[in-house]
Amino acid sequence: MNPMIEFIENLLYSHDCVIIPHFGGFVLNNRDFHLTDNDQQIVPKSKWVAFNERLQSEDGLLAMQWSGSRGISQKQAFSEVRQFSEELATTIKAEKTFQFGKIGVFSLSPSGQLQFEPTQGINFDLNQYGLMPVRIVQKKTKPVLIPNPVEKSREDLPMAEPEPINRVNQGQFYGYVLLAFIIGGIAAFYLTEPNSRFVNSSFSPLTIRIKKEKANEHKLTKPVEVSPKEIKTAELKEELATPVSSGIYLVVGSFKTEAKATICQAELVAQGFEDVKILEKGAGEEHFRVSVGEVADFNEGYAAAARLKTEKKLDIWVYKR
Repeated sequence: MNPMIEFIENLLYSHDCVIIPHFGGFVLNNRDFHLTDNDQQIVPKSKWVAFNERLQSEDGLLAMQWSGSRGISQKQAFSEVRQFSEELATTIKAEKTFQFGKIGVFSLSPSGQLQFEPTQGINFDLNQYGLMPVRIVQKKTKPVLIPNPVEKSREDLPMAEPEPINRVNQGQFYGYVLLAFIIGGIAAFYLTEPNSRFVNSSFSPLTIRIKKEKANEHKLTKPVEVSPKEIKTAELKEELATPVSSGIYLVVGSFKTEAKATICQAELVAQGFEDVKILEKGAGEEHFRVSVGEVADFNEGYAAAARLKTEKKLDIWVYKR
């Protein structure tokens, strides 16, 4: 195994984000206690790793740690890290798949996009070190013994006299059935096909009058009631989703590193926000800002920020590039 890969594995136990410059970054995500699908085991807390290809900036963490562990100069450490990044990209492009130590597997999609599949079962949370899944044991009940009944001998049982069976002659039974069938057929014929001599007579008891009723053309529909809260949420989503290009944004957070901004972006998407994006740093700026929408003017921005503060409990301010 490449020593750099093993070093990155150990580094993830003490850092939530490790960036390989010009390649991508590994970001740890927390997972709470949970039950397995069959509710037979309790799995402890864990930290699983994800890969973000957008984290390619040089933050110096990997090179500085590599310099201290190898006892080399910082300049040489930065050079070795850069060389490792180039060799890793070349190997994945040539072999299509690459096992990155115990962390996971890199592969290329048919369209040439880099994909990452983390290894299942590895936990980077040192606070949970040594904790194994606990199996839930169902309480066993003590079996109850049922006494075996003792059969009585034939001599002890009273002699039961057979009951007389009333049997009906089969020929007579089928005769009654056939007679009922014939009578029913004749009655149905006269009721449904009346004689032509009496069909137009007003005195005929067999005259059938059919009344047709027109169906109501207009049916009343019950109006659908919509709560005011749903209307406000729909209006807010429609307002934030309206494409504008004013350069005025609703900003939720400001971070010095893109890795922390990416984590904030993922949390906002999980809360239901759709138009969440990271604003790139402009000239002379030091922070990455996370926006949940763009508005046409400041008045609209202040109104939207006030609603979000009330409904989502977020600290939002209006920012113009």
